Amino acid sequence: MNLYVVRHGETAENKGSIMQGKMETYLDEEGIRQAKELEPIVRKLNIDVVISSPYQRAYDTAKYVCPDKVIMKDDRLRSRNHGEFQGKARTEINLKDYWNIKKNIQYLEAESVKELFDRVMSLLEDIKNNYDGQNVMIVTHSGICRVLYYYFNGIPEDGDLTGYESTNCSLEHYEI
Repeated sequence: MNLYVVRHGETAENKGSIMQGKMETYLDEEGIRQAKELEPIVRKLNIDVVISSPYQRAYDTAKYVCPDKVIMKDDRLRSRNHGEFQGKARTEINLKDYWNIKKNIQYLEAESVKELFDRVMSLLEDIKNNYDGQNVMIVTHSGICRVLYYYFNGIPEDGDLTGYESTNCSLEHYEI
């Protein structure tokens, strides 16, 4: 089974290094261009199933990338809930702590790394059980891309997950 993971196209908030989380933000002109440029590459992959985050920036990316496919939405693909950090610049928080699965800091409102992993693993199990032998593409956010990268490539000894960073409209491929 092939799993393809696409991060949504660029938004104005991405340009400003703003923690979007649950904010409903939209693709900017560059994000639309990125998604349209990815479409011919994805078309060659013979995607059977497309699952998107319900947030508009991801869903719109999926529509541009797979214009002829039915796109299912799944809440488990929504961005990490940044809670008290939502809307802040990434430079305002300690990302090494925020993305350390061994520390797994419990914040007042923000989703912990372990909670995020559990949510993504639940979706991954459903994909394995329901789409065996098919080419599945998910369209999501940087945090989900990060979780999947470390799931398939192994978690660093120190638990620091900041070593991997997806780019807007990046395409990753994993075999299940």
